[in-house]
Amino acid sequence: MEKQVPESRILWQHPLLQVEERLLPSGESRLVVHRGQFVGVCLHLLTPEGQEAFLLVGQERPTLQTVSWEHPAGMIDPGESPLQAALRELAEETGWLLLPEDLTPLHEKPLYPSPAFWHESGFFYAARLMVPATVLEAYAQKPFRYTPAGEKLFLLALPPDQILSTTQNLQTLAHTLLYYAHHGTPYRVLPPPTS
Repeated sequence: MEKQVPESRILWQHPLLQVEERLLPSGESRLVVHRGQFVGVCLHLLTPEGQEAFLLVGQERPTLQTVSWEHPAGMIDPGESPLQAALRELAEETGWLLLPEDLTPLHEKPLYPSPAFWHESGFFYAARLMVPATVLEAYAQKPFRYTPAGEKLFLLALPPDQILSTTQNLQTLAHTLLYYAHHGTPYRVLPPPTS
């Protein structure tokens, strides 16, 4: 049996967003918001002494009106592959220049954060890098950098057991869990948040 494509019409367009109304075969009407595709990179830093941390990016988010700590991420540009976008976003946001073979895809297909409403989908990657302990110490000071677009971003090496108590971003939590599901989850990874 052929899958029936729902009727649709564009209600609103903006360079960053499009709102579409879809009429389902049942006769119900649904809104779908299109934003494009994004990538995220979970950068896991490990030291020879056994310390570990994720390199998170802090940026002001208008919804929170505060700094939000997230894995490096961004939108895929036209003509860019998800892997190219992941390498570009990582370089722009953190300064780390990695090669394609340094990144591991965490899922073979794009994932949809909210498929009932958003058409936006994401590709998730990870890299594990051995670094000296001094790198984690430097990132603990929350240094900042400016992206090529002029955004001011803070960087923070955050131990895994502090992820839940530090971020308010559900995508960051899901990306971290996807990383551990792919690489095996140590018992201590995500304890309850500290008060």
